[in-house]
Amino acid sequence: MNTQSAAEKMLESGLFYNEVLLARAFGESAANGARCIKNICNNDRYTVEIKESPIKCIKVTAIDGRSVTIDQLQNAALLFKRPRLLVGSNSHV
Repeated sequence: MNTQSAAEKMLESGLFYNEVLLARAFGESAANGARCIKNICNNDRYTVEIKESPIKCIKVTAIDGRSVTIDQLQNAALLFKRPRLLVGSNSHV
């Protein structure tokens, strides 16, 4: 899990996350979740909404000014959903 992938997931779901919920979504440790939350809050690329009560949670509302995920943009550009074989492919050939 890196900050960008965490922010994309948060933007896609539209939910509020704390460190534990974010870490659980990726199967990572709470320390990694806390690191990503801190990076997202401190980086100007991400527009976040913060809910302070009862525990601090954040929701990503935009990344670099866009309010939809990269996958949603690609699906709209192609006019159909990308095949599962191509979705999540990390190798760039």
